Amino acid sequence: RAEQQERRADAAPMPMVFMCAGCRRPVGDTSSWVSNDEESGCILLRSAAASVAVDPERKVSKIPGECGCMVETLFCSGCSRTLGSIYRCTSRNLDYKRDLFCFSIDSID
Repeated sequence: RAEQQERRADAAPMPMVFMCAGCRRPVGDTSSWVSNDEESGCILLRSAAASVAVDPERKVSKIPGECGCMVETLFCSGCSRTLGSIYRCTSRNLDYKRDLFCFSIDSID
């Protein structure tokens, strides 16, 4: 019994699942966690669930301090809620966000 408890303590924690705040479909989990950006209110993941759709149209970011950044919008394929964006072209100070799934913390649970 003590051996089983020791194995459980050494086991990696189960991933936490992030869900769309609109329809509760899974959008990603902590197994692809990169970081969080408190300043912009987002979490950064390397990958996303199949329920996350990417708008192929690239747009120039209108967020202050992101002048010239090109982004693609992420949205939920179930309820069409906007979830965040993927930065495809960034200024040097935002290179850490490039090609990552940036989910707005207000759009996920």
